[in-house]
Amino acid sequence: MAYYEKFQTNPLSSRADFQQCVCDLFEPLVASLEAQGAALDLHEGGAHYDMRSSALEGIARPLWGIVPLTRGGGQFDHWPLIRKVIAEGTDPAHPRFWGDPGDIDQRSVEMAAFGLMLLLVPEEGWVPFSSTEKDNLARWLSRIQFQRMPNNNWLFFTVLVQEALKSVGRGELVEASREEECLQRLAGWYREGGWYGDGEGQGVDHYGGFAMHFYGLLYALYAEAPDTALAALFRERADLFAGPFSHWFADTGETLAVGRSLSYRFATSAFWGALAVSGQTPLSVGTIKGLWARQIRVWRDKPIFSGEGILSRGYDYPNLVICEEYNSPTSPYWAMKAFLPLALAEDHPFWSCAEEPLALSSGSVEMPGGPMIAQRVEGHAIVHYAAPVHRKVQADKYNKFAYSSRFGMEVNALQYAEMGKFGDNILALSFDDGANWQMRLENEAAEIRDGKLFASWRSGHQRVETEIEVTGEGTFTRTHRFTLDRPALLVETGFAVDRWYKDHMVLSPDASELGERSLTGAEVSVRGQNGVSVIRSLDGYEKRPCLSLRTHMNVVSPRTAIPYLLAALPVGTHTLVHGFVVSPAPDAGEGPEFR
Repeated sequence: MAYYEKFQTNPLSSRADFQQCVCDLFEPLVASLEAQGAALDLHEGGAHYDMRSSALEGIARPLWGIVPLTRGGGQFDHWPLIRKVIAEGTDPAHPRFWGDPGDIDQRSVEMAAFGLMLLLVPEEGWVPFSSTEKDNLARWLSRIQFQRMPNNNWLFFTVLVQEALKSVGRGELVEASREEECLQRLAGWYREGGWYGDGEGQGVDHYGGFAMHFYGLLYALYAEAPDTALAALFRERADLFAGPFSHWFADTGETLAVGRSLSYRFATSAFWGALAVSGQTPLSVGTIKGLWARQIRVWRDKPIFSGEGILSRGYDYPNLVICEEYNSPTSPYWAMKAFLPLALAEDHPFWSCAEEPLALSSGSVEMPGGPMIAQRVEGHAIVHYAAPVHRKVQADKYNKFAYSSRFGMEVNALQYAEMGKFGDNILALSFDDGANWQMRLENEAAEIRDGKLFASWRSGHQRVETEIEVTGEGTFTRTHRFTLDRPALLVETGFAVDRWYKDHMVLSPDASELGERSLTGAEVSVRGQNGVSVIRSLDGYEKRPCLSLRTHMNVVSPRTAIPYLLAALPVGTHTLVHGFVVSPAPDAGEGPEFR
């Protein structure tokens, strides 16, 4: 693990600071690109796709920051190198050719960055190429139109490439009907209140901000002759999204750790950057700027780089366990999507206005598009979650009862469950005396009613009805109703606390009593470096108070402690009620009562 001094010491306050940041983030890649060209290999492993696609990511993803930097008049000295690499990678006769895209191919993803390059800075990313190089690049990009794509945000990549080809006079390569088809399908994945799913019936996560809305605004801003109705629709939906989405961010800049692709880190600020460039003000310009800048700045004091200054895979620290199979060594550079505001001129009001704090009141807010309930706790964000579970990636990123901007999220929640180790914010059941465990696999129905979140879900074998109610600042309850057709062990967990550099402290019961005996009114309260997490039984069942110590499973800390209660239940109908207290202050006590 390492800190990158140029990033850590950058104030990230002025336009010049952010311009310098883009250059500094790219600089550690230069030596490898000069030596390896389009066959870039950082020798840090791979992803499920071929290494040529990983190499392509290494030049394409930094362009998300370099292109707006150049568009806004910023100094960037490596365009000749970038053009050399692109010329190699798009030349079918070159040994470093990236290859044409196939069906559902990572190459299609990376083409979007080249689309932005042609749209915004053709003077650097198109005009200097030779006639043959232009033909190669245009031909290679055009292939995206004829490949099968997943039904999610990827369809925007086709649209951006098509708009780019038209902008540089290669409109004859564009299949207009394909563009219209993509746009209509993308628009149709809208849920409500500004929120999209990433595809039909898909999960609600940061792809709503840094993908669906981000690309929709790019289309509205930069398409040569956009569908005016759709462009207006994309803008209108972004306006609606801004207010609720701000509840995912802490006052200090951290954002909700939920969903896939967390390795893209400050890409989560990309929506705010695109909103600033659009000129729309559903929030004040100062509030938008503050949300954008704080989310980038919060990463300065985290060890997210290699010793050479390369962005690592992971989140608050390098960690391959939390990554998706599509995260290659160069994937984290999608963080550069954060820098779109650098396309704005120096005299734009965005740069002269002061950052404003995120003035959200304590309490809870029903979130559209979920269903979800956001809870504000001492300036940090908690979201009680019952949106669709994304089953093609790590389910833990979608099936928890709650996610947080402070306490992170545990993956592989049931790994080592047979040893008494469980992840955060789950209800787990075992029907074979603890040898195997199940947790929420999918929701059958979910809604918000009378200020409470209701979810009917299955673990596979077991159906459960869960009711979640926010009862005060930092307090909430979960009620679970179910009928067992066989005896079962049941575990419910609270939030994980950090014990990275300082060990946790058990506040209650006495540490020697953990896991020893079952009792009514059982409670576990634990303090870590990032706060206090409490779970308490509010029903008449006897439960055993326990603590789960886990390693390398949490996105914000490699060492965590999770309080949980264990019950042994007979056949029959049961109603379990647990109360929770959470405080982001590490010196907090056990917290208020639940009612």
